[in-house]
Amino acid sequence: MEEVDYFPATDTIRILITTDNHVGYNENDAITGDDSWKTFNEIMLIAKDYHVDMVLQGGDLFHVNKPSKKSMYQVIKTLRTCCMGDKPCELELLSDPAESFRYSDFPYVNYEDPNLNISIPVFSISGNHDDASGDGLLSPMDILQVSGLVNHFGKVQETDNIEVSPLLFKKGNTMLALYGLASVRDERLFRTFKEGKVRFNVPESQDGELFNLMCVHQNHTSHTNTAFLPETFLPDFLDLVVWGHEHECIPHLVHNPIKKFDVLQAGSSVATSLCDAEAKPKQVFLLEISAGSNPLLIPVPLKTVRPFIMKDISLRDFPQLKPLDKDAISQFLYEQIEIMVNEALAKESNLGSAEGNVDEVLPLIRLRVNYSGGVDSQVDYQVENPRRFSNRFVGKVANTNNVVQFYKSRTPAASNKKKLKFDTSDTSLLSEQEVGDLQVQTLVNDFLHKMKLSLLPELGLNEAIRQFVDKDDKNALKMFIDTEISHEVDILAQNKDVVTTDDATNLKKLLREVKKTNSISSSTPTEPSKSKSSRALSKSTVVSSEEEEDEDDSENVAQPNASSKSVKSKTRNAKVTEAFHVYGNSNVSSQRRRLTTRKRTHVDSEIELDSPNNDSGGDEDHEYMISSESDGEEVSAKLYSPTIQDSVSNYEVENEEMSPKKPARRTTRTKTAPKAKLPSKQKPKAATKAKTVKTPKTDALSELLARRSK
Repeated sequence: MEEVDYFPATDTIRILITTDNHVGYNENDAITGDDSWKTFNEIMLIAKDYHVDMVLQGGDLFHVNKPSKKSMYQVIKTLRTCCMGDKPCELELLSDPAESFRYSDFPYVNYEDPNLNISIPVFSISGNHDDASGDGLLSPMDILQVSGLVNHFGKVQETDNIEVSPLLFKKGNTMLALYGLASVRDERLFRTFKEGKVRFNVPESQDGELFNLMCVHQNHTSHTNTAFLPETFLPDFLDLVVWGHEHECIPHLVHNPIKKFDVLQAGSSVATSLCDAEAKPKQVFLLEISAGSNPLLIPVPLKTVRPFIMKDISLRDFPQLKPLDKDAISQFLYEQIEIMVNEALAKESNLGSAEGNVDEVLPLIRLRVNYSGGVDSQVDYQVENPRRFSNRFVGKVANTNNVVQFYKSRTPAASNKKKLKFDTSDTSLLSEQEVGDLQVQTLVNDFLHKMKLSLLPELGLNEAIRQFVDKDDKNALKMFIDTEISHEVDILAQNKDVVTTDDATNLKKLLREVKKTNSISSSTPTEPSKSKSSRALSKSTVVSSEEEEDEDDSENVAQPNASSKSVKSKTRNAKVTEAFHVYGNSNVSSQRRRLTTRKRTHVDSEIELDSPNNDSGGDEDHEYMISSESDGEEVSAKLYSPTIQDSVSNYEVENEEMSPKKPARRTTRTKTAPKAKLPSKQKPKAATKAKTVKTPKTDALSELLARRSK
């Protein structure tokens, strides 16, 4: 590290640059849970020790956009300890802060607030982890802003129309223009730049007077064609761009020959994944800007970062190992990891002193092992279960579940073949992809495509799952499902077809129809019944009777007729004991109910009826009418049961099918012919109860009919 003056010169603006602190990462882990906030505390102490004029934070201060109370407490404690004091801030604000803080309730910088003593102001933008969400589009940075601890700038309210205004500072003869752009989804920001809808408000000044510094938080490398921010999209009047989001630390300025500005990629302060980029030394940077001279960049290594060693080996490079000798291979890998642990412990780290015991600093170790066989060999090396093997190092490493990673290298021919056949909607080849290429959206899209949901929209559900996985938003799924179900219930409650639909298939079809149209379709009826039995099951009235009939008599059932208003039946030359029972009709007297009937839900269920012993002679004419008084209409219902077809073969039924759009509760009226007169001293015997064979479907219909009758 270069020698730095204790205090900056009167014409020098000293800035501490840090990005991607991810406070709260893995905070529930007993070993590494406190690493993130301890390193952030060290960074702010460096700013205080070197008397910087400001701290520039490049996004992702928190690991999630809803940080825990512990994470928020540690950040607020650190900011209050390191940033507040009697030392005056020497930066003079020249621009109108209302332009840069126009979306804030406090449109000014915190060190000019007379109620606060701020010695080191912190200027920060939002990253993709701590971005705005929920009601009011608030982020954790907004909470810190209203508390007076952080100046949150660079907010984006309209992603398709972005305006970037600078903050102008002056110290002595040095002037600084600070631009900020919060994290925006890369594809959307790419399109907005390409359409020319990103505007930069450039102050009027002579060349060389202002040092233009910009802070962004986007993908720096091209993961896909549009999922990144090309440096060439940025304006050429900039002098330096601080690039957040990328965790690999590049400890020097990288010049862009096309746009003529420099780029600094500061990297993260805590390892959030076990990869090569995170294994690079973690540092923060002191940037000194002076009028008439080139900027000076001074890297400052961080000492509270947990040591991390990563190594990649191939078993076929060690000829002493035999592919089928599993024990020898495991012993060899064990020795390799022991060497890596000793190397990590040799690194200078103050993390143990922060924990109170230097001897118990556990490093992060990752050994990637290629167990593919030789070029001419058809046998791969036999390896142990990676999790079981990693658990051998409990008490020696911090990541005891993923110390080793086994993978196979693909041959060029197989790789080309898979590239030709690969489809983004097919997950059959995802297991062959490299680590990091597989995203949760790919799996969710494929799953939802196969499921064909009836209510929840696939696009919204995919976004909610992305928020849950990527940003650890535990309430994302609950909020989405509650909102969508409430909305769908309001729609379905207005559709009467849902109430009258008994068939699960028809119900699902109706739900999909309602979801598709998002409106109530009163003109589309439910799917018609395929048979007389299913048609009978859809009715709310069940009628059954038993009589002694002549085998020569045949059944005559009329088809539904809109003009039919009554049901007529005649019986000839038979001794009949009849009862007409309408379920749920309390107006029918108990004397008329000569026969106990059972409600039927399955056409194959058995029924046994004990007929009374009393006789009624003579031919009788009976006229029955079942009416529905909903909407002032009188509608006749078709009463039919295939299993008792022989019992009602002498009845002629005419009815009008009721529309499923009107599932209103029905009040039934019955007209019966006078009972056959019995002798004065003879009393009718009570009807015996029907012997029934109950099935689950029978019980289900019984409950349904009871519910509808109420």
